[in-house]
Amino acid sequence: MEVILIHRPVGMIPPEMATMGIQAARDVLSKPSEVVPGGKLIASYYARAQWLVVCVWEVPDLEALMPFLEGMRLQGWNTEVIPAEKGKVAVGKLAKALGI
Repeated sequence: MEVILIHRPVGMIPPEMATMGIQAARDVLSKPSEVVPGGKLIASYYARAQWLVVCVWEVPDLEALMPFLEGMRLQGWNTEVIPAEKGKVAVGKLAKALGI
C-alpha cells in the first residue's frame, strides 16, 4: 500500500534536534527498508521556506510505519498519514459509489 506522510514540526527546532533530524534523513535515504521494515521510499519533498516535509512510501501495512512515526514524534515532528491510491483506482471507486 502507498501512503503519503506530511511531517510538520511541533515548534521551533533547536540546532541539536536539527542535526539529529539530518542524520535520521540520511539513514532513511540510504537504508529505507531498515527504517521502515519492508518499506520503500518512493519520493520525498522538503518545502523551501516552510517547515514541511512530504514523503510517499510503499509499505506492507501501516503497522510497519509505527516505529518510524514514533521516532519522528520524539524528535518533535507531527506526521499526518494519508493512504494513497492510484488515480485509476480512486476514480473507479468514486464511480461505483455514485452508481455510474
